[in-house]
Amino acid sequence: MFNTSSFRAAALALALSLSAPLAHAADAENFVKGKQGELTELVRKAKTPADEKRIQDAFDAVLDYDSLARESLKDSWDGLKPEERTEFQDVLKKLVRAAYRKSIKRIKDYDVNYGGESKVEAGQIVRTTAKSRTNAREEPVSIDYVVRESAGKWRIVDIVTEGSSMVGNYRNQFRRIIKKQGFSELIKKMKSKADKGGDLD
Repeated sequence: MFNTSSFRAAALALALSLSAPLAHAADAENFVKGKQGELTELVRKAKTPADEKRIQDAFDAVLDYDSLARESLKDSWDGLKPEERTEFQDVLKKLVRAAYRKSIKRIKDYDVNYGGESKVEAGQIVRTTAKSRTNAREEPVSIDYVVRESAGKWRIVDIVTEGSSMVGNYRNQFRRIIKKQGFSELIKKMKSKADKGGDLD
């Protein structure tokens, strides 16, 4: 006979099994919302070298540079020497920071709405829409963040703006430059553009 205690225990187990994925998914959105707010505030107020150091530390706590390096250089990664991988990742870090900072400045006067998240192959994608406060006729901008949890910590592994993947764009540019001019020229171009947050073309 299925007694009341057994029924309650089964109901509790079912409730926990159903709520766990939802709570886990909410963690992804909460991570992006909290970190994006923190970065926006830091960038807005930055004036001193100490402020710049805090911004760099905040980016380092948000971005998964290992994943960004491997995925953006996917075709050539395995063929690189350890010292080449280290150099590439160090330069990519500066380039991604600059590009991300440029994106934050672009939408600092926008209202950002969070539209939930969904499961993708790379992790969870957190969907956001940025709407201008000053120009009502301007179309909202969609900026989605692909995040992955590892060792209990969330990290951004890609940013998709208006359907355009940052990692995908980098990969196409890197592949083209390496094919035409070689890896050393890629590093040179990345270094020259890192402070500008621009494309490599």
